[in-house]
Amino acid sequence: MAPVISRTAAPQLAPRPRRLAAAGLALAAALTLSACQMSSPVTTDMGYDPADGVSVDAGAMAVRDLLVVSEGDGAPGVVSGQVVNNTGEAADVTISAVVDGQMVALQPTVTVEPGASVRLDGQGSGGAGTPVTVPNVPVRAGGVIELMVQTSQGEADSGLAPVVLPDGYYGDVVVPTTDTSQ
Repeated sequence: MAPVISRTAAPQLAPRPRRLAAAGLALAAALTLSACQMSSPVTTDMGYDPADGVSVDAGAMAVRDLLVVSEGDGAPGVVSGQVVNNTGEAADVTISAVVDGQMVALQPTVTVEPGASVRLDGQGSGGAGTPVTVPNVPVRAGGVIELMVQTSQGEADSGLAPVVLPDGYYGDVVVPTTDTSQ
């Protein structure tokens, strides 16, 4: 038997006008699809809170990651967050919350030295030892509560802080089991 030799024709290139049309279409598609960047802001240039809590600035006093750790729905809670004093003098910071329809100053008031920071949950090397507590958190965990930050320098601002369960990352926050307002 004689070997079968198969011959194939050399690949034919598309006619020049067709190649130019395909290249033009690819260029137009690339420009159209990349135009999203022209009409959308660069999200890395936008300010945001890279934490569970919110940021509140009362003058030069900056509070970061402000939230409440609680079972919620009437249970007591602990305020968590970091207060940074960007001023040249010590300042007292009072956190207030809306409890039973009234703005109530929470205890204790925290003193922050100039250029220093203090944790509101009382933990860690930057903690005051005693956490700022909410006697009864009026919303369920997953909701938000309005917290106001007031300084002895006369500055104040407020924010809607989330209420989170004492689980996971916040599992080591000791939430009081009784009403601490008395």
